[in-house]
Amino acid sequence: MRKIFKEFIKEKNFTFFLLAIVILGSIPRSIEVISGNYLFGFDQGVFFQAVKEIVVNHKPALIGTEVGGGGFFQGPGWYYLLSIPFYLWRGDPYGGMIFMLMMGILTITLSVLFGRKIFDTKTALTIGFLIAVSPAIIAQSRFIWPPFAISLLSVFFVFFLYKIFQGLGKFFILVTFIAGLMFNFETATGATLLLQLLIISPLFFIKKMVSLKFFILGLLSFLSTQISLFIFDLRHNFINVKGIINLFSNNEKNSAIDKIDLITNHVNVFRSNFLSSFQMADLLWPFLLMVLAIGLVSYFKDKRNKKTKKWLVLYLATSPLTLFIVFIFYPSIMWEWWILELMIFYCFLFGVILTYLFRNKIMRFFVVSIYIIFFLSFVNKTIFFYKNDFNDFGGVHKIKGKIEAIDYIYKDAKEKEFGLLVFTPPIYTYAYDYLIWWYGNKNYNYVPHKEKRGIFYLLMEPDPSKLWSYKGWLETVIKAGTILETKEFPSGFIVQKRVNAE
Repeated sequence: MRKIFKEFIKEKNFTFFLLAIVILGSIPRSIEVISGNYLFGFDQGVFFQAVKEIVVNHKPALIGTEVGGGGFFQGPGWYYLLSIPFYLWRGDPYGGMIFMLMMGILTITLSVLFGRKIFDTKTALTIGFLIAVSPAIIAQSRFIWPPFAISLLSVFFVFFLYKIFQGLGKFFILVTFIAGLMFNFETATGATLLLQLLIISPLFFIKKMVSLKFFILGLLSFLSTQISLFIFDLRHNFINVKGIINLFSNNEKNSAIDKIDLITNHVNVFRSNFLSSFQMADLLWPFLLMVLAIGLVSYFKDKRNKKTKKWLVLYLATSPLTLFIVFIFYPSIMWEWWILELMIFYCFLFGVILTYLFRNKIMRFFVVSIYIIFFLSFVNKTIFFYKNDFNDFGGVHKIKGKIEAIDYIYKDAKEKEFGLLVFTPPIYTYAYDYLIWWYGNKNYNYVPHKEKRGIFYLLMEPDPSKLWSYKGWLETVIKAGTILETKEFPSGFIVQKRVNAE
């Protein structure tokens, strides 16, 4: 009975600390959800227009967003995932923001739960804390973008990989499946993680962690996540295959980029990825690397640590290097969101090392110092975010600025038929088309035409780098109509009312 009581108290304390970490991490991640004002730009317009086609017009998608400089496409998984909040919130993009927040909270929670299964309670809570206060991972819950799903998938990836190191080869099927799912959110991430798995696969065979049977099933599991892309390619003359081949064979395009510049770009991306993973890492990075080096040496020397855990720690510690080597063969510049999984890897790695070093009386001071610095920096930045971002109207970029301009047009028209044409720097007007369909139609029961006849309005989003560019649009594309009124909003939007009697 006493043992059961102690276990109950222990479990109760774990639940308390888990909830505390989740609440801590939720505070900065909730800013846009609480304020109701969030980024809704070109990309978000593309996403919601695509989801509308799936949910409202019942047109299933075989592909996702275009990547590779226009050469090929991602999988459609992001659209189907986003269709959940689309359906629940009846097209309101606000549902997408809640969905991003929930995904961030789930990432923290599962990192602790899986971390506890792999290591121990203290290590798990440390991992959760590091993820909860990570600046870059916090930002992933604050606007709607597909690569940010990678962090959640990476937590599953780490856990399934550990199971392989335990000798449970069947989990290779799940590891490759997760890598395949990543293709739906960021192709570069899924491709490089899969290639990395293939590179280290001889270890799986040598140590008899994965049998040939499960290895083949794992590859088939990966291929199963690409079925929609295969179907699309069969219908469209293998456009994806050709796009990928063209990416690596277009020497004329790639020759303009110096090899040294490419390596410099890759180094800067990996460096930025690491520094953005931790609070004040831009100042603390030498100290963090020193602590990591000392911790790794001590951890691997300690015979009390199980080999399965050492294999996972070794994988986490060497992943930046192996992925860097993989990307050397990529013939163009790379972007930070291609390696978002490394942020999760870093948090798991440092969670293990910091907890391990805490047991050493000499290193305990340094470990506690890191915890305190991270926490104080987190609190300071969170206060800053609420003082600045919470009340930031967002100009032409956030939803409230766009809604304000749309509301003005509808109210000025006074329920009369009118047209609406939009100028935006990206040229394509997906965000405005979607908002007019969802917000305008819902609140005013009318979707304006796009013709220059009768009363029509021009909604202009000036380019911050070329504030005059909309004038060229007026002089070349519009031309027609007599100007009745021009209104400039504090957000930066310009609305012009015209009439064309023809």
